[in-house]
This record gives sequence, C-alpha cells and structure tokens, in this order.
Amino acid sequence: MKKRNFVRKKIKSLTLGEKLRILRKDRHLRVQDLSRRINVKVAYIKALEEGQYDNLPTRVYVKGFVRSYAQFFGVPEDVLLDLFDREYSIYQNIYHKDVEEEVNKLPKVPRLVLTPRIIVAIVGFFVLSAVGLYLYFSVDNFVSSPWVVVDEPVYGSTIENNKIVVRGKTRNNSRVFINEQQIFVNDDGTFESEINLTQGVNTINVRSINKFNKESDEQIIINAVYEVQQKQSDQKQKKHLIIKSQNEPVWIHVIADDNDVYNDTLELDQEEVFEANDSIIITTSNGANTLISDDDGEKFRPISKKNEIIRDWKYEFEENDNSDSEDMKKK
Repeated sequence: MKKRNFVRKKIKSLTLGEKLRILRKDRHLRVQDLSRRINVKVAYIKALEEGQYDNLPTRVYVKGFVRSYAQFFGVPEDVLLDLFDREYSIYQNIYHKDVEEEVNKLPKVPRLVLTPRIIVAIVGFFVLSAVGLYLYFSVDNFVSSPWVVVDEPVYGSTIENNKIVVRGKTRNNSRVFINEQQIFVNDDGTFESEINLTQGVNTINVRSINKFNKESDEQIIINAVYEVQQKQSDQKQKKHLIIKSQNEPVWIHVIADDNDVYNDTLELDQEEVFEANDSIIITTSNGANTLISDDDGEKFRPISKKNEIIRDWKYEFEENDNSDSEDMKKK
C-alpha cells in the first residue's frame, strides 16, 4: 500500500491590528490623516495597529477607538469588537493584568478644541482690535501734535543766492508758517514757498499748527553768500496797484520788486495799495475773487476767471510810462 505524504500548512488569521492597518492603507491614508478624521491620537493608532496594548488607555476607551475605525471604514462594529475582546483577554492572561485598569492610562483630553463658537469669537476679537486701532490712529491724527519735515534746504548748507525755496511735508489738516508767514498746504500735506535771504547766516523757522492749536516746528540754519547789487530802480518813481477781494475773503501773498510786502487775508471788499518800480507778483487762494486796479480804483478786474489757487501771477509796469499803464502776464 502506497504511503501518502501530507504537507502541513499554517493557517494564519489576521490580528485586529493587521486588519485595521489594511483598512487604513486600502484608503491610502497616513496615520496622521486618520488621526484627524476619527479624533484619535497618532500614538494610540500606532499602538492599536501594532497590538501594543501596554501603550493604550483603558479598555472602554480602546473599544471607542475600534468603533471609530468601524464607522469610518464602513465595516461591522461587532466583528472588530469581538476580535478586540479575544485579543485583549489573551493579553490580560499572559501579562497578568488586572481587570481593574490604571487611572493614569486614561487618554489626555486636548486642552483646546476649536469649535465654531470659538472661531467666531477669535475672528470677532481680531475685527474689534482692527477697528480699535483704526479709531486710535484716526483720533491721534487729529488730536496729537502735528509733525513737520523740511526736505529742502539742508541744515547748515551754503546758498549762493538771495532766495531759496523751502519744501517739506506735514499733516494735511495743519497750517504751516515759514518765519511767521502762512503758506499754502496741499491736500497731501506737502508745501513749498520761496523766501528771501539776507547776506550771511539765516534762520528759517517752519511751524505747523493743527486744528486743536497744537504745534511743532523745525529750525533750519543756512548761510547765504551772494553779491549785493545796487538797484538804480529805487530812483524811479514808484507806481501803485490796488488789490481787493470780492464775494468772499481771500488769502494773498504779494511780492513787490522782489520784496515780500504782504502775506495775509483780505476781508470782503477790503482794499490794499501796493507800490513798486518794476513788477508785483501775486499768489492768491482764489483768482476769480482777487481784483486789481491800476487807475486809482476806477475799474477793477480779476486776475483769473477760475475759482482756484493762482501762484506767482505777475503784473509788470511798462518803462517810460508816466500814466501807470501796464503789461499783464503770468510768470
């Protein structure tokens, strides 16, 4: 009789950890990804998949982890829980673990859980903070002392001329005075004005005053070196020009023969007479409301047809003329 040879084969059944690992890898999920999906710590997922029950919390919590696996992957809970109970009983018998498990094996509850209410509160906090900062800087812009920066001329420089242009910037709600003479400030806070210099050391004081009469100033010292020329025009008979306002007060700056002679506001219908040998230069806040007359006030005419700022409008007297005739043109 022929003898049959039998080959023994080991039948291997998958452990709970192996099944859980296969479920995760079939979904192409990393441990970190699964941890976020089922709200179980990474360390507990690794310990459960590797069968390291020593590194897991109490039995009731581990059952919760297994249920989360089953619900997430869509497999029967009872199958996985039965397998867990069998393996956990074997683990207790082998390592003589008491049924009463240690309290310190409880999983740590995260200290901060982001809920919709907390997210709304955080967003609201940042919005209120932004609004508060905006209001603070807006109020500070009006209430605090104004700043003023002079870009030109440079402190301590030497100028070979008897005139210089002062340029700078301040808050756009401020008034600017250069050597106590008010000048125009543009909408962006920039300003510039030409001033006369004396031979030698000159001190230029620039002062900015806001609506609350708070002020700040900057002082520039420069040295002017130029040749003083004697003017024969002083011997000429000076001619005169009358300037007045209409409809509303206007601010004017008048230079007669290169000399600053007026820098102030003309009230409504106020007349001022200015004398010069050669020319008069006018800067005004409103050209249409600034009137001039060269015939002793018999007839006035505006220096511009537009209600706008006019800078350096020049009125020249003709030479060899005894009747105050003129040639008007803009500089």
